[in-house]
Amino acid sequence: MSREFETDEDEMIFHLALHRDTIAWLCERFKEHGIKHKITRGNTPEGDILLINQKDTPQVKNLIRHYHREFNGE
Repeated sequence: MSREFETDEDEMIFHLALHRDTIAWLCERFKEHGIKHKITRGNTPEGDILLINQKDTPQVKNLIRHYHREFNGE
């Protein structure tokens, strides 16, 4: 999929909005599965979503793999 942007800023805004919306969507899926989490702030290299219970990590990894296959056809 190729997109044409009028300015570099338009492209950056597109990517930031897509990232924001993806994180929000994923948090909704976590909530549906009873996975406690928190959205992080501050551009930390550790990621955008903090899992409250480490025991949820395997379930989160499986969900991410599932969504990756679903949306990327792999």
